[in-house]
Amino acid sequence: MPYLDVKFFDGQVSVDQPSEGYRAGTDAILLASSLDAKPGEHILELGCGTGVVMLLANHHLPHCQFTGLEKSQDMLALSRSNTENADTIAIVEGSIRRIPKDWHLKYDQVVANPPYFDNRQAVRMSDAKESAFVNKGLTLDDWIGAMLLALKPRGIGTLIYRADGLEKICCALAGKAGRLRIQPIHSYSDTPAKRIIVQFRKSVKSESALLPGLVMHERAKENQRSAEKYAPEAAKILTGKSRLMLS
Repeated sequence: MPYLDVKFFDGQVSVDQPSEGYRAGTDAILLASSLDAKPGEHILELGCGTGVVMLLANHHLPHCQFTGLEKSQDMLALSRSNTENADTIAIVEGSIRRIPKDWHLKYDQVVANPPYFDNRQAVRMSDAKESAFVNKGLTLDDWIGAMLLALKPRGIGTLIYRADGLEKICCALAGKAGRLRIQPIHSYSDTPAKRIIVQFRKSVKSESALLPGLVMHERAKENQRSAEKYAPEAAKILTGKSRLMLS
């Protein structure tokens, strides 16, 4: 598979990604940067792709253990190559349809970036990008169910999704998890959020919170030649200088 060497966090993390089709970017950085954990905690990523989220999270949390589950043979090979020098990361072949029994109630945290659409008719895209954006026979409920199955009681789950999917996420978690932290992600300060990061704690009933939105871009000022740029807080997160704290 042809690939590109993509740099993250101002070149501190290097990841090979496919030269064609979907390549992890801003969503992966935001998801990885939203994680916080105690040393020694074990974090599972469902559908780990090329391993970007785990590699970036490992940069912030070097004393944790990470396991990635991936079914695509191409992504498996690439993620294993990307993480071969990371002693704290293991890649396992498998599907969220069949979480191994010895993984049930095992993990301190589970993280996921589910495909954003349940069927291809919902969006136009190339075949190369379809696997990353379209659930093939799976639903958002399936992804959240797998997260809950793998989590220990009181374990923490974190996912990034379309903002208009918030109702589905809340319904899937109802009676099963609490203490939701909902982080809206806005392209600009004057536009609705297009993405959300939702963090929850399994088997608790604590109150939830809607957090202040993260604004990604600043518009170019009128009558100035300066181009659009990342907003200061977003720029710090995207370069690895800061994290997106949800607690």
